[in-house]
Amino acid sequence: MSALQMDSKLQDDRAARYQMVALNALASLSSGDLRPQTLHRLRTHLRRLQAYLELVGENKNTKIISKCVSRLSQLRTLHACEQYLARLGAPESDLWTIRDRIRTTLATLERKDAFWKIEHNVHWHSLSAAPADPDWMAARLQTLRRAHAHTLQGLIAKVVANPRRKSLHALRLRIKSIRYQEEWALDQPYARPEIVTRLKRMQSVLGRYEDRAQFRKLARALDLESYPKIVKGWQRARRRALTIPHELTGRIEDLAGRRLRLVGQEPQAASALLPGVRRAVGR
Repeated sequence: MSALQMDSKLQDDRAARYQMVALNALASLSSGDLRPQTLHRLRTHLRRLQAYLELVGENKNTKIISKCVSRLSQLRTLHACEQYLARLGAPESDLWTIRDRIRTTLATLERKDAFWKIEHNVHWHSLSAAPADPDWMAARLQTLRRAHAHTLQGLIAKVVANPRRKSLHALRLRIKSIRYQEEWALDQPYARPEIVTRLKRMQSVLGRYEDRAQFRKLARALDLESYPKIVKGWQRARRRALTIPHELTGRIEDLAGRRLRLVGQEPQAASALLPGVRRAVGR
């Protein structure tokens, strides 16, 4: 077996390991393991498998695994909210309210056989053999980097036009997928570790804002005493999140590669967005 063939096999083995971690986490959840870290481990590995499926061009299975992650989003948000309230020193009544909502959400998931359905999809739809071409990943990433750069430009433009949670959330999800795909190539000569580091940090900032927005929504709906504190945290997170499009605009060409032109890029493409991003941050 050649070195390149060995590399393809290693990619397949890594995907299989991620699948096994996800299946083990699902088994734990089904057996009553309600720890937030178990759910986090499951969602993280599903996201990695989703990114890999997109990397190898399995678009149908990519969507299936993405829906599996989405089915667990509400439970994950409630777990994160409970932890956040504890850090805020929230009244015990707020914590009990969130814990009661966690129990209700878990009961709904169990009644709908959600864990079993996710397990079925992970078993049958989360793996795909790497392409036979030994150079497939280099070629595929080159194409995806250009496409991602173009997509990010469009998402940044939407944030500038309408700096709301929905547009920032879409930007975060795209950054997350790009980061996970780039991580698949970290042991390759064409790896971009500096891009992975930057994307991970941007994802964290946008994720913090998305969490605070979800907590604010929950606190209002459930009439939590901690609502004023949660609003202040949401405001801080939003201000920080609105700096990300500006920062990302300066990194788009780095993502695509210094020798690559962005797909469909006009001469003023990246720099023309900057004034609008700055106005959005000001707002």
